[in-house]
Amino acid sequence: MDCKTATLVYQAENPIAQIRSLFPEAWKFLETQAWAFVQHQADAFDTAVKGLVGATPFQFRVTHRDDTDQLTQDIAELLGDITSRLLLEQHFSQVVGQKIYFSTVCCSGHITTDHELSLAEVLPIQKAAVQLQ
Repeated sequence: MDCKTATLVYQAENPIAQIRSLFPEAWKFLETQAWAFVQHQADAFDTAVKGLVGATPFQFRVTHRDDTDQLTQDIAELLGDITSRLLLEQHFSQVVGQKIYFSTVCCSGHITTDHELSLAEVLPIQKAAVQLQ
């Protein structure tokens, strides 16, 4: 997150409300992804990645976006800042009633998981995502 935006977010009384205000499209996207994950909603890219990766002992859902749009940049900015990522994970975990984790994968992919992934867990997903994008 750039310094100007970080200042607006972290000097606010309620940083999560400030994130929602500054990034409304990204907020809606993450909310949609959180619900889609817990409701096991199908996504074509996710299905294709899972077809290449095979069965895993954990849950994940991965989507892919056009890497030139503002939403992709905002998601990368929010999830690339550890504090905003943790705030968003905490908030949306409470909303959906289950612990969820957000991250980016591939060039413009978004992944939601049921736990923090290790390198061994995420590397096959990353390889499949770049193969398909």
